[in-house]
Amino acid sequence: MPRFIHYMFVVACLFVATACNGDEKDVDALMRSKVDALNKSAFMQRYDYAQRSEMIARRALRYIDDSLPSYYDGKLRSWNIIATSFFNRSVHDSAEAYADSVLAYTRKSPNSEVEKMLANLLKSRLLQRKCDIAGSYQILYDIEQSGLLKHNDKGWLYNLAQSEFYITTTTLNYHYRNKSQYQQAELLTAMENRRHELRCDYHQDMSFNYAIAYGYHSLCTDSIDQTLYVGKVLDYCFENLRLLDDSTRYSAYHLANTYQLLGFMLWNGRINMEALQNNNDRLMQISDLVFDAFGFDVVQDDTSTVADRTRYDQMAYAFLREATALFFQHGDAYQKLGSIVATGRFCLAHGDTATARSYFTEALIDSSMLNVAPKFEAMLYEGFLTSQCAPSLDVVADWTRHELQLLSYISQNEKADFVLQQQLSKARRGSLAYMIFSIVLLVLAIALFVTLLLLRRRTRALGRETAQLQAAKRQDVERIANVETCLSVLRHDITPFISYLQNEKLPDDLKREVTGQLIRTFENIKSWTNLSIPSGLQFNRGVVALGDVFDNVRQSVGNFRGADLAVSFCPTDLSIVGDKQLVEIMLRNIVNNAIQHTEKGSVSVYAQPFESDSRFVEVAIKDTGSGMDSETLENLFRADKKIKPSTDRAYGTGFGLILCRYIIKKHDDNTLRGCRIWAESSPAAGTTFHFLLQRAEHLST
Repeated sequence: MPRFIHYMFVVACLFVATACNGDEKDVDALMRSKVDALNKSAFMQRYDYAQRSEMIARRALRYIDDSLPSYYDGKLRSWNIIATSFFNRSVHDSAEAYADSVLAYTRKSPNSEVEKMLANLLKSRLLQRKCDIAGSYQILYDIEQSGLLKHNDKGWLYNLAQSEFYITTTTLNYHYRNKSQYQQAELLTAMENRRHELRCDYHQDMSFNYAIAYGYHSLCTDSIDQTLYVGKVLDYCFENLRLLDDSTRYSAYHLANTYQLLGFMLWNGRINMEALQNNNDRLMQISDLVFDAFGFDVVQDDTSTVADRTRYDQMAYAFLREATALFFQHGDAYQKLGSIVATGRFCLAHGDTATARSYFTEALIDSSMLNVAPKFEAMLYEGFLTSQCAPSLDVVADWTRHELQLLSYISQNEKADFVLQQQLSKARRGSLAYMIFSIVLLVLAIALFVTLLLLRRRTRALGRETAQLQAAKRQDVERIANVETCLSVLRHDITPFISYLQNEKLPDDLKREVTGQLIRTFENIKSWTNLSIPSGLQFNRGVVALGDVFDNVRQSVGNFRGADLAVSFCPTDLSIVGDKQLVEIMLRNIVNNAIQHTEKGSVSVYAQPFESDSRFVEVAIKDTGSGMDSETLENLFRADKKIKPSTDRAYGTGFGLILCRYIIKKHDDNTLRGCRIWAESSPAAGTTFHFLLQRAEHLST
């Protein structure tokens, strides 16, 4: 019933996905959920219903081909599930073909890397069944060296891949090669430590438990820790039986595996009686559980508490016989072959040739069990011969020849694995020597690096001290240069004023004009000093309304020309980014300069967005004065050039403009690059001064 409910849920998901309408993104999401639901259903049925698993995965592929051709992860997942379903039915060629399809797929997707790792692990399992031990190990070695297992991804797909890696590695060790006790124990300890974090679904959980249990069973032989290892085998078997007791998790495949492992352990003559007797209570718990949960009475008389070899052998035969029946119910040719070989060999070992013959004869009846695993087939032909199944001497000869061929093939593969192990051991030793050499070089390099670092720090400290001395020297030079420039320009600008003031016949209005200009010159000197000395005036950046600047400058300038000169400031609502005080100083200097050089006419001030670059505001001061020639215009903002007065009554023609140049440079350094000042003029045609400042509306740029 729970399986039926699960299938109905999947069908309901598909119906909802088909019925819903929406935009393309929603449709894709619904189609993806449909594909994912199908793949999940196929994945959950991969063991007991492998053929149905394949059919469902193929249906997912059809949806992808029809509606989601770019859903590469879904396609890779379907291919891996189909490969697994063929593997679980021992259709090895088809399983390998689909695994190769995953490995050959070139499209990149979020899960392509882990899907290819899963396909490689399946190929490693296929090579194990073919007894290609070296090839199987090479794949596992390459995966381990690739670093894929160290990813921090905690998704279920990565958990599945890492779980499969451990299971495949452990299977290779206990079925096909003799690893050292230490290496096997180390691997099993790592598996136990990661057992809970690598859970993907209950099937994988039981497979992981089985792999650990079988690993500990392989360690029991000739080990001083047999009691401990037998206890671990029984604990993991008990855990699997407890999981299988839930009807929603029942699996004939996993139950048969567990029964078979218990049979192997109880039959293993190299496990001493003491180890079994010390764990007899746990064994009886398992007996009670299988009877209560599955109706299987492994102990059928009143001597169930007798712990002797005969009793354990009887229990072993019961477990092996029941495992064989379950594997035949499951239908996997590989598992059927393995189970009849195990049960038949048990019967032969205990002198029951007739029963052994009946088991081995099953392989003659069902030929699908042949050619699926060389190791089991070699044991099968040995069983044929030992149990006297052959009807004639010719058949005996044929079976003997076939067994020898299989044993020779297995031996050759074992030699190839031995050679590979020698090569890898040599490579590891070389790597170890290289690593030691590298560590020595690294230590020397670190020592050299520390020495160089200390020298570099000392050099930097000396460099900083030198830079500080040079900076102090530059400041001193700059201060001297500023003082010299200030004195030179001051001498140049105030000389005419002094001459005019010494003229006793100078009209009072001109005396007032000259006095005012002299006062402004000294104010400019103060501003110059603050701007040019490094520790002087700080630039106070802000958003400045030009209308306020125009109003303040209008009130501070004096129109001593009277009615002959009209001074106008055009209204503006533009704002700039800059220092309000410096902008007012600059504009006041230019306006005063324009008034001074204009006998009559007009001086007009206006602002507008700069035509060539809207990030700037252009402020213009236009006068109808005497104008300038090209030489004067060229040297207008240079402190090292003296500017000729355009008229006899022109005062202070250089200092204020040099100050303006400094103010513009301050704005260019502290706001948007591109701030500048220039003038346009010709003799007798007036002059227009322009300067650019960053527009406040473009502050984000």
